[in-house]
Amino acid sequence: MPETPNSPQPAKTEQGSSSQQPAPGHIPMSEEFDSAKWTLPPLVPIVIAVAAVAIVVAVVTFSNRATPVVNGDIVKVVSADQQGNTMVAVQVRMENKIPKQLWIKDIRSELETADGKKYPDHASPAADVERYLRAFPALQAAQADTLREELKIPVGGSFTGTTVFSYPVSKEAFDTRKALTVRIQMYDQPTLVLTESPKAP
Repeated sequence: MPETPNSPQPAKTEQGSSSQQPAPGHIPMSEEFDSAKWTLPPLVPIVIAVAAVAIVVAVVTFSNRATPVVNGDIVKVVSADQQGNTMVAVQVRMENKIPKQLWIKDIRSELETADGKKYPDHASPAADVERYLRAFPALQAAQADTLREELKIPVGGSFTGTTVFSYPVSKEAFDTRKALTVRIQMYDQPTLVLTESPKAP
């Protein structure tokens, strides 16, 4: 039958409008904010990655941990007046902690008085130490083998020795000192720093 001008036209339908996928590069705003699958990365790979990084850092830290080269301490400090200066005998103990010989290169000290002033000094030559100990009997209270430059301490060995310093201060100023530091420099090894802080009277 021929269509008349007033005949109703068939209704147009939207096919599959609800099943259409979003165009590439475009995510509907409602889906972007409503669904965690578009905003949160997978949790398990992140946990594994963090654990792996933590293990690597721990291994590197442990392998690079500083190994003590030598243990040491100041055993005894005695002093004697020398016409306004002060002669000081320092006895120290050292213990080699590495599988190679230790070889002393240089020995120095620094006195810090109660007023904060600092006085450095180089250790007396080994040939003079015995002479000073004889000339100042008070220093003999710290007598031991001479701690000297070029001294070698064998693997696993220990050494207790005495050296002498001189400071341009009165004995009273020395006796009321804030600190006394001895630095023993080694060949090819870190410097051993020993600090003696007198106890308050």
